Amino acid sequence: MKFKFDANQEFQIDAVNAVADLFEGQGQNVPSAMPVEGNLIGIYPNALSLTNDELFANVKKVQERNRIENGHADSLDFSIEMETGTGKTYVYLRTMYELNRRYGWKKFIILVPSVAIREGVLKTLDITKEHFAELYDRTPCWAFEYQSRNISQIKHFADSSVLTIMVMTVASFNKDANVLYGARDQMQGEQPIAFLQKTQPILILDEPQNMEGEATARALENFNALFRLRYSATHRNLYNLLYRLTPAEAYRLNLVKKIEVFSVTDDETGASRPYLNLVSVAPGKTLKAKVEALTRDTAGNYRMKRITLARGDDLATKARNGAYAGYVVEDLAAEAPEYGSTGMIRFQNGVEVRQGETIGGNHPEVLREQITQTIRLHFEKRARLREAGIKVLSLFFIDKVDNYVLNDGIIRTVFISEFLRLKGEFALDGLSVEHAHKGYFAKRGDEYLERDSSIAENQEAYELIMKDKERLLSFEEPTEFIFSHSALREGWDNPNIFNICTLRQTASPVRKRQEIGRGMRLAVDQNGDRVFTKQINVLSVIANESYSDYVRQLQEEFVEDGIIAAAPRPENARKRQVVKLKRGFEKDSDFQGIWDRISKRTRFLVRVDTERLTVLCAKRIHELRIPRLSVRVERAAVDIGEKEISGRMIGSHSEAARQTRRTIDMIGFVKNETKLTRATVAAILAEADNTEAVLNNPERFAFEASKILREELLKCYVSQVSYELLPERYAVERFENLESYKDAILPVERSIYDAIVFESDPEKRFAIELGNDERVKLFIKLPDWFKVDTPVGGYNPDWAIVTAKQDLHGHEESERIYFVIETKSDLANLRPSEQAKIDSAKKHFEVIAVEYKEVDSYAQFAERLIG
Repeated sequence: MKFKFDANQEFQIDAVNAVADLFEGQGQNVPSAMPVEGNLIGIYPNALSLTNDELFANVKKVQERNRIENGHADSLDFSIEMETGTGKTYVYLRTMYELNRRYGWKKFIILVPSVAIREGVLKTLDITKEHFAELYDRTPCWAFEYQSRNISQIKHFADSSVLTIMVMTVASFNKDANVLYGARDQMQGEQPIAFLQKTQPILILDEPQNMEGEATARALENFNALFRLRYSATHRNLYNLLYRLTPAEAYRLNLVKKIEVFSVTDDETGASRPYLNLVSVAPGKTLKAKVEALTRDTAGNYRMKRITLARGDDLATKARNGAYAGYVVEDLAAEAPEYGSTGMIRFQNGVEVRQGETIGGNHPEVLREQITQTIRLHFEKRARLREAGIKVLSLFFIDKVDNYVLNDGIIRTVFISEFLRLKGEFALDGLSVEHAHKGYFAKRGDEYLERDSSIAENQEAYELIMKDKERLLSFEEPTEFIFSHSALREGWDNPNIFNICTLRQTASPVRKRQEIGRGMRLAVDQNGDRVFTKQINVLSVIANESYSDYVRQLQEEFVEDGIIAAAPRPENARKRQVVKLKRGFEKDSDFQGIWDRISKRTRFLVRVDTERLTVLCAKRIHELRIPRLSVRVERAAVDIGEKEISGRMIGSHSEAARQTRRTIDMIGFVKNETKLTRATVAAILAEADNTEAVLNNPERFAFEASKILREELLKCYVSQVSYELLPERYAVERFENLESYKDAILPVERSIYDAIVFESDPEKRFAIELGNDERVKLFIKLPDWFKVDTPVGGYNPDWAIVTAKQDLHGHEESERIYFVIETKSDLANLRPSEQAKIDSAKKHFEVIAVEYKEVDSYAQFAERLIG
């Protein structure tokens, strides 16, 4: 089969004309060689006759036509922004032909950031040759790849009298300085770079955001380019933007595939079988590792979070999760492949994790379900699309090559077993599993390489997948499933990738836009014709994370790339301001009156009725109903809009996971979570006698049992806690100036500070109303260090307030009333730990004889002032 190209796609023609019309008024380049100058003869250069004023007047016209408000930069750099999958390479190749036809320019250099993209460009040049020949009256064109070993190409580039295109990588240009700047006999004793400079080539920068380092920027100047055209979907900087096709426009106009996400997750807490991923270890003066671990918040809930660890750090403490007891960092090694070093973290308990590896969790079952879902989707689409002459391809991204290339690798074995199981279900008995899948990985000798850059260094690996793109789309080629290392993230795509499965053990450094870019192009049939049917062009992403997390990260990438605007922040949000204490505040009688009362310290006493606790907890734990461990699959449509990316749930199911019996230290885990003695925990669990729940999911049982125990302990603490006065007091000297962001500061009058720092809008409103109430003589936003000790942690109340009674005529009584107030917007739905702290603190304030109240509005507080 051969790819066919549609010359009449309006958006591509608009992108070509945006550049070509930029030079309106430019005369035809004289098609004769330069006169003899020094030793350089026979050079056919580009020339520009327009003045800068004329050129930038054209810039303004093109921008107005395309509704672009980028303005213009003085440099002769011009940007074209096109979403991945909409034919960016085709557009700039056609633009070169158009510039040659209109203005006679002949010398073009395409500069790319990697071997991968270079191979893709060379492939596109090859398959579009006949298309452009027909479109441009058989205009002769010579296109070639720059190779330092064949430096005479530079001379031929300069003296060629036809449209000439050279493709080179930034690395080869930078690396070959000695070749380009050394005098050559075969070049009349001149430097090769001098030949390039005399041609005044037009530079095409493919993915220019990867070429903005200082060294590369200086190197680009050495080309002596006539001007530079910058093409990307993700520009870092826009110079004279001429045309923009946003992802939202491409999505809305059906120029790319729609996206759906199948998120595969489990209900494993990992609480007693520690889950741990080593994301990275960055080299530097001090080695620090980023790990993914299961952390516990103040409410006792678990969630996955990234944590930075240095040597000596205790993961159990940093994650607030006793399951990581013994995980103290003993040694770290940075990822430095050029020196043969692999990222690694080792703990004092002997556990060692390498970068890209995981321990704990239920990764094998999630991986199995991802592979199963991908094969099933593939077979379903295959059955539907084969009659339409469309071959379905599925792409698996993996981050550990051995998991596929080894005969007993988990990905290989699961794929083969699930393929064989499902092909019978779809009546595909004649389909050979041996020929249906193929891996593309960098290889050096007999060794497969793991690091991201390796495959880009191995041109042979790329040629295999790049130059067989048409064969891959043909029914004659049996390969339907492609496995690749995460390095295959740029420079390669295929229009018939319908499923992308990300089989990763950790959060990937590869951006989601890069991943989905491998399959965003519209499908083609066996005749090489593009297929525009909406229902066919759907890309399914099978990910091991929730669809909401997937959509959120994709949105963050669009914001980072400047495609979707970030939520605006107040102009002063980043300005900091000092909140100052008023001079002599400690001598104010109202301050002295309230501080004398609330500065008193107490200590709490609590007795736990172990027998009663055992009975209550055992009853609740006995009633626990815990299903077997399951794997959930949620299907969501992803909608790309101008202002946001959203996900819509369109289906879900769950099924029991295959699991092996495993032994865990359940009593030890519950003990660490609750701080009860081992004997007490053992007695409660024995009394509960819930064998079925334990066997169904021991980790979940341990987690839920710990939660019940903590809840009952809270109740026990609060019901039995008592306070007694101590001789110590909080020292007034602890008050000091504060610093905060300007937009979190409210100037006030009747306080010991000239302003208060508020943490929420309800706090701000409360402070405003305090300032407007004449009965309030003084109020203090209590600092973080002012804490009441409780059995469940320190409690920091919000406000200390001094009031005086007034009658209807405004006459004020001399007697003062002192309050400590807690403001909560939703008192009915406090977390159990919050409620326990408040209930305990009430007993503290009773002992020190200060009225304490929690309120949800100022009106509720004001009721206390009446009468």
